[in-house]
Amino acid sequence: MNTNNKQTQDTSKTFTFGSEFQFSKHQPINIQPAYGREWILNGDNNKNFQRYIDAYDDSPTNSSIINSFVSYIQSEGLIDLNGQDISHIISDEDFEMLCHDYKKFGGASAQVIWSEANEPLKIEYIPIYKLGINYNENQNYAVDGYWYSYDWKNRSKYIPKLYPKFTGTYKGNGLEILYFRKATTEPFFPIPDYFSGIPWAEVEGELANSAIKHFVNYLPEITVINYNGGFVGSEEAAKKEAQRRREQVCGTDKTSTVIVSMNDGAEGSTTIDRVAPPELNNQNVFYAEEAERKLIVAHSAPKILFESQSTGSGFSSNADEREITLKEVYRKHINPSRKVILNALGSVFKLIDPSIKLDIKDFESEEKLDTVEQ
Repeated sequence: MNTNNKQTQDTSKTFTFGSEFQFSKHQPINIQPAYGREWILNGDNNKNFQRYIDAYDDSPTNSSIINSFVSYIQSEGLIDLNGQDISHIISDEDFEMLCHDYKKFGGASAQVIWSEANEPLKIEYIPIYKLGINYNENQNYAVDGYWYSYDWKNRSKYIPKLYPKFTGTYKGNGLEILYFRKATTEPFFPIPDYFSGIPWAEVEGELANSAIKHFVNYLPEITVINYNGGFVGSEEAAKKEAQRRREQVCGTDKTSTVIVSMNDGAEGSTTIDRVAPPELNNQNVFYAEEAERKLIVAHSAPKILFESQSTGSGFSSNADEREITLKEVYRKHINPSRKVILNALGSVFKLIDPSIKLDIKDFESEEKLDTVEQ
């Protein structure tokens, strides 16, 4: 997995630190810690995070599945099982964004704000894709803080600032970073669970771009008006006559393409040869459907819940089958994701108020299913 390893010797053991991490032969998600630099980014200027964002923005299937999973994860929101109002600690919007980042990126981050009395007060969302890692060479390269920049491509304007890592112990800074992610062997940054489907999300994006270019550059029907006997009069008069003829044919919106050709004879009239583009429809349909299938597989999303109706499946009329499938989604995906999120937030809440027992309130329909099942 790593190459060009270097050995760092301390008094107790040998620690191997990779200077480059290669995630995939076909997806070069490289992380190269530069010695002497104060931070490590997820690719150049966090471009690997940007790739996940593009896969979400450009692929309807990918974004739809992510949104559905996020909706299940957050459900009715974060609650205290003892009935206390916790909205002053974390807002519903911040909690939703944490859930969204966790699914999209495989991890999320938040600001933990401390009071002057050295006690944590509240939790606020911060985009994980704007953070860099600070590692401590004196502690076997352990992560002890995070660098934040609004735009890593413009660091001269948005100067990165270091914030300590939240560990539950006050470090003299009023703001610390809570950083959590799904289990991965990658030492620093999160990896989304649909990682293998990213090329297919890019396929959907390219298909959309191809369609747009087709409509923008499509050659419309052309009307040719030939004056085979030529035009008697000055060049200026010929131009006015040509424009008059165009307006008669085009109308006021002038969306048609009209050519007025004034020739000395019929043999000199204008001819237009068109080269038809290759037939791409069947190929595009295949790739569109294959991209959808591959993304469903990459997300481990049951077809009965996520496959489009255009492919012949859609939502099943069998309610029992759908309920059983949804239960499996909760068991394999939703509940494990919730566990990571609740554990991370709980580490802060227990310092604020140990009596708070965090949980996520399910949708009413899911609560009824739980009751029936029990």
